[in-house]
Amino acid sequence: MSDQNTVERVSRRILKPLVLLASGVILLTGCAATQTASQIDQLESVVENPRILLMPPDIKYYLLTASGVSEPHREWTEAAQQNFTVALQEHADSIGTDLTMIDGAASLSKEEDRYRKLHAAVGMTLQQNHFGAWGLPSKELPDNQRKFDWSLGPGVNEIGDKYNADYLLFVYYRDYQASGGRVAFAILAAAAGVGVAGGYEGGFASLVDLRTGNVVWFNSVALGGGEMRDPNGARTAVSGLFKSMPTG
Repeated sequence: MSDQNTVERVSRRILKPLVLLASGVILLTGCAATQTASQIDQLESVVENPRILLMPPDIKYYLLTASGVSEPHREWTEAAQQNFTVALQEHADSIGTDLTMIDGAASLSKEEDRYRKLHAAVGMTLQQNHFGAWGLPSKELPDNQRKFDWSLGPGVNEIGDKYNADYLLFVYYRDYQASGGRVAFAILAAAAGVGVAGGYEGGFASLVDLRTGNVVWFNSVALGGGEMRDPNGARTAVSGLFKSMPTG
């Protein structure tokens, strides 16, 4: 029998009460941790109501096995993407935001898909260097402050012209659901004094000015951000991701 199957068997027969207890503690103590940066307080437009274009959200779910392998989970991902899109449209309607959605990643042009991937890279770099322990020297300000000065480049204005939009909204989110075997392995490892990572969820949203390409608002969320496979959980995730986003 493989090591992974052995751990799974142990989790079912011996550690089940501990797994349930650990899960309960996570549910009781988990809360969303957010970090926000912004260049603007209010959206602007040449028309009465600013128009926001939503790039297809980059949301993916994985199953984290006992051995630590991340396996993509298609059904979870599709459910999360659908629930998130519905919840975001409800949120936009409730705050009176003119939000237009691009219909699916498959409909993107090569240039639009390139900006979607560029955003993921810029967003992760921004997370690490604006909020992280070590900032970029070029963005350091007095009093240990950091300059919020990030951009996707002025070429993104072609997307604004195509869709007649003022701002482009990006969403990047990853959820790694720990299997029962992974939780059991983490408990065994902890008993031996070794730290083992369990599941993780988190991501970020960015608002880009389509006239300049500048990232004018950014919000990062982690830990308890919302279980998007459930419609109500998706509403919680949307509320956390966009509670500080400027409006018109």
